[in-house]
Amino acid sequence: MKQLLKDIEALPSKRIYLSIIADYHIKTALCELIDNSIDSWIHRGKQHPLEVSIELDYQRQVIQVIDNSGGVPEADINLIVSPGHSRNTAEDATIGIFGVGSKRAVVALAEEIRIFTRYKDEKTILVEIDDAWIKDDSTWDLHIYEVDPIPENTTKIELIKLRDPIKPENEADLKNHLGVTYGLFLADVNFQLKFNGNDITPIYFDKWSYPPDFEPKEFTGDIDFGADGKIKLDILGGLTKSGEPSGGEYGAYFYCNNRLITKAYKGPEVGYKPLRIGNPHPSVSLARVIVKLTGPAKLMPWNSSKSDINPKHPSFREIQEHIDRVLTHYSTLSKKWSSAGGWEENIFKYDDGIINEEVLTNISSQVRLYLPPIPRPSKRKYGDIIKINNRALAKNKPWVTGLYETVIAVEEIGKLKLEQKNRISMLTLDSMLEIAFKEYLINDSGTSYSATRLENIMKNRTDVHAEVKNTVSFTQTQWKKIEYYYKLRSELVHKRATVTVSDSELATFRKVVEVVLKKLFGLNFKTDN
Repeated sequence: MKQLLKDIEALPSKRIYLSIIADYHIKTALCELIDNSIDSWIHRGKQHPLEVSIELDYQRQVIQVIDNSGGVPEADINLIVSPGHSRNTAEDATIGIFGVGSKRAVVALAEEIRIFTRYKDEKTILVEIDDAWIKDDSTWDLHIYEVDPIPENTTKIELIKLRDPIKPENEADLKNHLGVTYGLFLADVNFQLKFNGNDITPIYFDKWSYPPDFEPKEFTGDIDFGADGKIKLDILGGLTKSGEPSGGEYGAYFYCNNRLITKAYKGPEVGYKPLRIGNPHPSVSLARVIVKLTGPAKLMPWNSSKSDINPKHPSFREIQEHIDRVLTHYSTLSKKWSSAGGWEENIFKYDDGIINEEVLTNISSQVRLYLPPIPRPSKRKYGDIIKINNRALAKNKPWVTGLYETVIAVEEIGKLKLEQKNRISMLTLDSMLEIAFKEYLINDSGTSYSATRLENIMKNRTDVHAEVKNTVSFTQTQWKKIEYYYKLRSELVHKRATVTVSDSELATFRKVVEVVLKKLFGLNFKTDN
């Protein structure tokens, strides 16, 4: 049974303004006002250059936002204050759609708001809003006043009695945010955004590296949503010029109708999950994907404050697989080359090139984007690994280079088809070990040696061992092995009969030498890094 009882009034309480204060801060609120100016400019066909000026008076704690986007006619003055009222439609390629952003933004910032506006050569109108009016639910009526004229096509908003104080030390961060958010708009010479009298500089995220076969790649095309219209999608992925793990400047960047919505997005929806990219990590910090969506506002996957992406939006679901695929591709490359020296050698040195572009008629979720296959990791040569392991140490201690290169040489000797390769390797390792003791005494022992004293010590290997023992501690077993292999080397050099060196003996001695070099100098001979 359904029987009408009565009609009820569904007019919202004005306290709805206050309920959203916690959702806004100065960055999002100012951006709402700038968005409103841009939309007004676009709505009027960009008939003249747009200038938006933001003034922060730290002494008086007053914010002023002025634009010349056209002003509001007296007949449309309700657009200024009524939630849900807007000249924009859901079909427009604008930034605003809900008609609530600028209204709640001003209330979120200040207890008192004064809005001056002048449309063409009409009179200048003033609307005042304060907390007393907001808390009075008995009426939605507002007084409007005619005041002294301001320039034609101008709107000036004054925010007084700020809810949170503005501080000069936050200015740089705020200007950076505006440069990031409106970078694409600021590329238009007809748009100017000023902050305390200075132009906001646009900030882009297009500093790419161009490794051969893995240059940045850009895909563009349309997605048709039937009766709801079309959006143009542009996805650009690549490897950046430098790693920024501390700043977190990797991940996905989303622009909707040229306005940055969120940057460095690292949610599971774009691939940061097991079996794809994995958790955010410095090893994948070169991968970046820039996503640009242009079309009807209702098809933009943003939240109502345009401060984040809405992953549940149909448009996002339509492009999600593309973003995941491109971001995972370049994250895999970043990780593949993330070991010591890998980025410099394989990525950063390629700092110039072209972006590979592919235009698709349809770029809906049914289309698979082509990216070049990533080659399987090849086993790195032993010598390359040891050089990389010790590159930084060698910069500070150049005398260690010949020591670890001798170990590399012994590795290569072992691959040769020589009958006496073990004998050659034994002699090479022990000679290098004697040199290593000398380099340690001179450079790392902390003891000063005259040329005569050092020469006398080096005449007798036993004296060398004794001198090293004075400053560095090896186990008794280690010294026994060192002395055993020195005697074996002496037999190889001085006895008439050729002593045979087995593979096992050589391997043991080499291990002893590597332990000594690590102890004396910090050299690293690990191959499983």
